[in-house]
Amino acid sequence: MPHKPVNIIEMSPACGAIIEDLDLSKDLTNQQFDEIYNAVVDRVVLVFRNQTMTPEQHIAFARRFGKPQAAAASGFEKNKDYPEIDNLDYDAEHPPHVTRDLWHTDFAGRERPTWGTVIFAREIPPKGGDTIWVNSVAAYEGLSNRMKVHIEGLWAYHDSYKPYGEHIRPEMWVDQGKSLGKLNSERSNYRPALHPVVRTHPDTGKKGLFVNESMTSLIKGIDRRESEYLLRYLFDHLRTPEFQYRHKWQTNDLAIWDNRTSLHYALFDYTDHRLMHRVVIEGEIPNAGTASPVI
Repeated sequence: MPHKPVNIIEMSPACGAIIEDLDLSKDLTNQQFDEIYNAVVDRVVLVFRNQTMTPEQHIAFARRFGKPQAAAASGFEKNKDYPEIDNLDYDAEHPPHVTRDLWHTDFAGRERPTWGTVIFAREIPPKGGDTIWVNSVAAYEGLSNRMKVHIEGLWAYHDSYKPYGEHIRPEMWVDQGKSLGKLNSERSNYRPALHPVVRTHPDTGKKGLFVNESMTSLIKGIDRRESEYLLRYLFDHLRTPEFQYRHKWQTNDLAIWDNRTSLHYALFDYTDHRLMHRVVIEGEIPNAGTASPVI
């Protein structure tokens, strides 16, 4: 039987694509997988419509791209039956823990940020709850040549606990009996990750901005005030609409995105129930294409 190419519908000039006629519950050929992988790298985020996947099939699909990270590593609720799956389970009575300034790249505060994220939309509210992605390569290419020269070779610290301040999750910081709160205890053994401001994609060799306002806290080697000004400029630049794709979810959508060249924002503008199952894929140490900094 001749191979039928995967039909990829591009959704915006910068990033985003939808596939409507492929059943991921069935085995993919190597050629189909290669086309999907290349589409994720090219379009940053890929959404498959009308999927009917079991949790086992969800995990198996994610595993084609790399090793799933244990859900215990995240700050989300865990799926009791599947250690690879996070439950993103929210409504008006149980809102997300953090909803302000949460443009972020998943797990950027680790030495090895995740390769990508695979989310399955189990239940979607009738309105609201969109997700916006930014193509960080397009954002880098949109900088002036002078700014590209200025930020080349800079490195920045990424703090996983920055979006979980005591004013946001106080119950996780206070003393619990004789021991410190959960985040106090974890942070005592944590060191912010140092990553290049300009990251080189290992597959394409393209450069992209690798900062986000949720976790990036300080540029190494320059005055703090200069660091804050420069980071604020880059954060604002990354929010430029021309670099974005905004997705309106449908129940049974499955999305996969490349965390190496993206950041995203999940809107909390809904009151009805929204349930997503998330699997994240382990990644590598970011490559700057230049010498590593002195730590």
